[in-house]
Amino acid sequence: MLRLPLLLCLSLLTSGVFAQQLSLEELTEKALTHNLDVRSSQLEQQITESRIKEVKSSALPQVSFAGDYKYYIKIPAQVIPLSAFGGPEGAYSAAAFGLPWNLGSTVQANQVIYNPGIMIGLKAAKVGREVSELQIRRTKEDIAYNVAVSYYNAQTLAQQVQFLEGNIEALDRSIRITDLQFQNQLGKGIDVDRLRLNKVSMQTQIESLKADYVKLVSLLKFLAGIPQQDELTINNTIQESTVVVPTSQESGLNRTELLLLDRQQFANTLEQKNIKAGFLPTVSAYGVANHSVFAIGGDQSYLKGIPAYWLGLQINWNIFDGYTRRHKLSQKQLEGQQLSLNLQKTKESISMDITNARTQMSVQNQNLKTSEEQVKLAQKVYEQTQLQFKEGTIDISNLIQTENALREAQNNFLTSLVKLRTAELDWKKATGNLITQ
Repeated sequence: MLRLPLLLCLSLLTSGVFAQQLSLEELTEKALTHNLDVRSSQLEQQITESRIKEVKSSALPQVSFAGDYKYYIKIPAQVIPLSAFGGPEGAYSAAAFGLPWNLGSTVQANQVIYNPGIMIGLKAAKVGREVSELQIRRTKEDIAYNVAVSYYNAQTLAQQVQFLEGNIEALDRSIRITDLQFQNQLGKGIDVDRLRLNKVSMQTQIESLKADYVKLVSLLKFLAGIPQQDELTINNTIQESTVVVPTSQESGLNRTELLLLDRQQFANTLEQKNIKAGFLPTVSAYGVANHSVFAIGGDQSYLKGIPAYWLGLQINWNIFDGYTRRHKLSQKQLEGQQLSLNLQKTKESISMDITNARTQMSVQNQNLKTSEEQVKLAQKVYEQTQLQFKEGTIDISNLIQTENALREAQNNFLTSLVKLRTAELDWKKATGNLITQ
């Protein structure tokens, strides 16, 4: 296997001091704990738990208190027939009843005896808990995938810089040889300039790669929930081993998307049941404790408190609502059909993802072996060309051509390596094994 050394110089680009080096596994674990999106999803889970408690509380007794104080500047009068008091028929008189000071207080307790909507609502709240947990899982999967892709890209940039710096060292030797030949009138000055121009081009490319590397390290900090001012270095050596291409057909039934759709279907079923429950009556028991105080001040002051207590049974039944519930039920049934189609579509998509990922792993395995051999061959040809150039048997054009061929082979090798790692990542994502729960 071709072994690539660590790129130590790039670790100093983001810091001037020593920073602990994190592997992909360590950085992913850190991201799954400290990423802001993950923490936000966890807060959403706590909100869901509060909603479940809210639904449960609706099944408990409800106690209310009401108080009322009135001072009548003028007591309201009522019209009464005088015949009720022995007067003539057809004659009426206005009379004020009561006292100017009125104080009333009522305590009422209600307990639901029968309401199918509450039980259905409790089941729906529990489904919401499961959905919230799946949302956290999906967020973690996205974070883990983005961290891995960014990590691999950063490693690629680091290795490209490593290759280019090695090429510059070899190019410097060629420049010295060519300059010496020119001074001894055995070569052309333009050949030295062409080599120096090639070196400047590679140095410019290195600076651009280093700048992109710094951006990716900053992105990794953001994904992992690490403050930008903190130090971070990564392992710049990409794992070069090939992967084992799975032979058995994976179903991908563990995919979060499928699990979410399953819970959404169940929630839709509960919503339909809840609408149907609206056709049924609800029954509640209640008890009331009332105390009224009537009073008047002055020389003929008077104060009287009158208590009252009673129990009751209340039934509520919306017999006809203008077909509103029927139309709502029809909507939910159609939404259920949509969810079934989405589930079927998602299964087909997952099957396609699994097939593509398996194919890519197989192709990139072979590409990695081929590109590795190409790098070895290009390196060998470049070294032979340098020797021939030093002996004066070939011109500068051949040297530059073989140097470019070596650089292309190196880039192809890194591209194949990253594509293989990405294909492995896509396989884990497609089969629902990107993160462990």
